[in-house]
Amino acid sequence: MKHIYERINDMQSTFTNNLQKISSYVYEEPKIFAVHSAAEAGKIMGVSETTVIRFCQKLGYKGYSALQEEVQQYLFQKSSLSDYAETKSVDQKTTEPIKGLMGNDLQAIQKVMQQIPEAHLETAVTKIAAADHVLISGVRSSHALASWFAFSLDIVLGNTRLYQPNVDDVLLRISELTEKSVFIAFSFHRYAVDPIHVAKLAKQQGAFVIAFTDSPISPITANASLVLPVQLQVKSTLDIAPAVLSLANSIVSAITLKKPDQFQKRAALFDSIKGQDFFA
Repeated sequence: MKHIYERINDMQSTFTNNLQKISSYVYEEPKIFAVHSAAEAGKIMGVSETTVIRFCQKLGYKGYSALQEEVQQYLFQKSSLSDYAETKSVDQKTTEPIKGLMGNDLQAIQKVMQQIPEAHLETAVTKIAAADHVLISGVRSSHALASWFAFSLDIVLGNTRLYQPNVDDVLLRISELTEKSVFIAFSFHRYAVDPIHVAKLAKQQGAFVIAFTDSPISPITANASLVLPVQLQVKSTLDIAPAVLSLANSIVSAITLKKPDQFQKRAALFDSIKGQDFFA
């Protein structure tokens, strides 16, 4: 992106108002250029497709795809931790700054609620609830999200397993999947390759693949049957986690409501175990 910014800076004085508008979006919302076609990006920004292409050519690119490729490379390869502190904005004069930060998370959750169609969430709930086996994967920064979801689903359904690369044999785990199974991947920037490879194998096995990710063009989506994108103006999984956990928790809750009898049986079995020695 540094290359793009330098070109914009050099050409800024020659830009028309529409080209100035596009350059502002490059700085503020680069994901628009990574995710959308020239026509779609132009519609979002309120300019024509021709103007978008002219902007790219003005910067010295052969066309829109050349600029898009550079933006995608920046978004998908750059470390997200360097941006984490910059996203934390709260009124410094407030007497409750920590609650202010919680308010930021609330806004992120509300944004995700607007982004994902209810029909997609219903599909996820229906597929998971009817699955004969659920396999979940997430590594590095996504591991905690995957682990929590696997634990919660196992309490509710009892047929869930968290794939652990250092413990499990991947071929054995994949061989357990059927056309009635569901594989769920948590794949966020910087997109570890392990869940992507497992998703590909799961899809080949006939399983329904659900991807929790942060972009409709992230690498995991190529092998996903259903994508649940959490698209925020941040790349750090630390920023995205509250919205992802809220989304995951809502899916677990919906499954509980969809299969109340099964949940009650699971709860009764759970409570019947004499495990006092494991608790203080």
